[in-house]
Formats: sequence, structure tokens, C-alpha cells
Amino acid sequence: MNDFSPQDGAEINGETALQSLDAARHAVIVMQSDLARLRDELARATAQSHHFQTERDAMQAALHQAEIERDMVRGDCDRWRSDCEQRAAALAAATAKMARQSERERGLRGELLEVYRDLRAEDLPTLLARIGMSLTESEAALFTGPLGENTVSAIGLDNMPDFVAQALYEFTRRAAREEDSIECNDPSALPDGSALVNIACAPVVVRGNLTGVLLVANKRSGPYTDDDMEILLSIGRHAGIALENQRLHCALGDSFRSTIAVLADAIEAKDPYTRGHCESVSRIAVEVARRLGIKDGALEEMQYAALLHDVGKIGIPDGILLKPGKLSPEEFVIIQKHSAIGSDIIKRVPSLQNIAPIVLHHHERLDGSGYPDGQSGNEISLSSRIIGVVDAFDAMTSIRPYRESWTTGVAVSELQRCAGSQFDPDVVEVLEQIVMSETSKAALAA
Repeated sequence: MNDFSPQDGAEINGETALQSLDAARHAVIVMQSDLARLRDELARATAQSHHFQTERDAMQAALHQAEIERDMVRGDCDRWRSDCEQRAAALAAATAKMARQSERERGLRGELLEVYRDLRAEDLPTLLARIGMSLTESEAALFTGPLGENTVSAIGLDNMPDFVAQALYEFTRRAAREEDSIECNDPSALPDGSALVNIACAPVVVRGNLTGVLLVANKRSGPYTDDDMEILLSIGRHAGIALENQRLHCALGDSFRSTIAVLADAIEAKDPYTRGHCESVSRIAVEVARRLGIKDGALEEMQYAALLHDVGKIGIPDGILLKPGKLSPEEFVIIQKHSAIGSDIIKRVPSLQNIAPIVLHHHERLDGSGYPDGQSGNEISLSSRIIGVVDAFDAMTSIRPYRESWTTGVAVSELQRCAGSQFDPDVVEVLEQIVMSETSKAALAA
């Protein structure tokens, strides 16, 4: 039998309900707490999301700014790169220009050194014109007088028509007036039919005085540039000095030759029978020397030595020098002294010292029997050997106080007979060619 009563059941159900209510209340409280917590978390999440949004916006703004700055940097880099490339190109061009200028300056120095080495050149204006052509890569050149007119020298323009010459003179006269370089790279400004495409010219000035104008034409590699103008001006400055030096050198040479001529005249005044002898010996000896390979300064020394080979006769008494008969042994010893006397006289002139030994030994003989030192063979200088042969030939073919003159043929035969003992055979052979050629020409002219 069940002892459970309805009342008991009601009590149990109420208690259970209360428990359920309490559990529900507790669940509500828990849910409220969770809801509050969730609200807090949602608020925090919302705040955090707002913060993230703010940071994202800031980051996007920063990124945009970075992109702007990146583009600016890229632009700066492009500009810097372009500037560096331009600077590098300019530096390369400047380096190339300096190299060209250096090369041209070396060429100019070399060319001008040739000018200074050859100040006695008979045609220095032509030499300077060639230098101008070479350094400016031109095909033609013209050297005029100080007023910019009257052609002194021309290369490639020497057969130009008068109208072309007058047109070019307009440029050279202007360069002379302004004392400055002038260029014309416009073919239409040059005379028609002249085949000229461009020209450049510069004055040649020395010590403030205009001495000429140098013009070049038809540059092969393009128009004339500032570098070309500077080169022409440099040539003009140095050429002026060279021309002035040439003038002074020629004046000095004229004075020098006049001094030698006076000495030669003194010899002839002493011995009228030898009038013209020194000039004749000099003329023929120089031609013999030329054919035997003597040139330049040595040839000039030969000329002077031949003119003065008998200057020592000034110290020989007239009674011996002009004696109509044969000399005694004692008198011959005295006459032999003239070569040593002449050498001593010449040695006192500093500019003539080199020719003193030539004069001293022009009476030496190949076999050693000559005077004054008894030299033989190649001990005797070639110049002395040449003068010895020519002197003997001219003496034999000239009138002397003690005999009549010999014919050219007889004199040459005598030289051939004594060749190898007294005279150099090579010199005798060359002399024979010269005098026989002159004799043939004289016969034809007659």
C-alpha cells in the first residue's frame, strides 16, 4: 500500500515549481549577466572596430601619401638620372673635346717646331698655309699680305679666277681690319662657281704689327668651329713670331754674307790675278758637294769655306804672292802658310769657327804629301777634299803671273792623272761631269 497522499503530492509539485522558478530566475540572471557581458564585449568590439577603421583610414591615407611621395621620388630619380646622363654626356663630350684639343695642340706644337727649325725656309708663308690646312682639315689655303690682299702664297687656290680672289680678299681684308678671326660656313655667301663650301681666316700679328692673313677653305669634316678659329689665331700668333724671326735671320744672314764678301774682296784686292776665283770655287764646290750628298748646314759651311779658302793670302808678302816666275823653296814654304794664316783669321770669328778646319786642310793630299799637317785619305774632310780639287781646277783654267790659262779639257786630264794620289777620285769624277756639262751648254748657246 502506497503511503503517498495527494497533499503530499501538492507539496511536492509546489516545491518543484519553486525550484524550477528559482532555476529559471537564476538562468535569467545568468542570461542577463551574459547579455551584459555580451553588450560590453559588443561595445568593446564596436570601439575596437571603430579604432581599426580609424587606423585603416590612417593607413590608407599614409599609403596614399607614400604613393604620392613614391611618385615624387620616382620623378626626382628620373630627373636625377636624366641630369646625370646629361652631365655624363657633357663630361664625355668635354673629355673628347679636350682630347681633340690636346691632339691638335700637339700637332700644332709639332708643326710650329718644324717652322722654327726651318726659319730659313725660302717659302715660309707656304709652310704656314700647309700647317693651317693640316690642323683644320682643310683642302685649300691662302696667305695674303698685311692688308688682307695680294696673294703671297696659295695652295689649292693658286689658279682661282679673279672674281674668286676678290671675294676671298673681302674676308681677309676684314680679318686684317678687325684683327680677329672670321669664318663663313654658308656656301651661298661664297662666290658661285668657286667650289668653295666654307672658309675661315685669321690675322698674323707680331708685336702689334699685322704681317699677313692666313685663310683656309673647304673643311672636310664639316663647318669651321670655335676650336678651328682658336687654332688659326694660335698659328697667326706663332707664325708672326716665326716670320719676324725669319726676317731677322735673313738680315743677320745678309750681314754675315756681306762680312764674308768683304773678306773675299780683300783677298782679290791683294791678288788681282785671282779676281773672281773665290766666287768661282765656291759656286762649283757647292754643286759638287750637293751631288756628293752634303746638304743643309754642312753645305752652307762648304760655301763659306770655299769663299774664304784663300783669305790667309792677306798675310803673304806681295813680292812672293805676285811673283811672275817660279817660287824658290823658301818662298814656297812661306806661301804654304796661307792656309794656317787663313784658319787663324777665321777662328777669331765665332760664327765661322766650324769652317776653320776646312780652310786649314784644303791643300792636304790623299797620299799625305800635302800641307800643313800631312793628313791623308779620309783624315781629310770631304769638304776640304772638294775645295782642293775645285781650287786646283780653277787655278789651272785661270791666268796667272807665271803662265797662261789651261783649257778645260787639259785641266780635267791633269786632275784625272793626279786622282788617287793628290786628289779624291770621286770628287774629280763629279767635277768633270759638272764642267763638261757647262762646256756643252756654252757650246750650244754659241
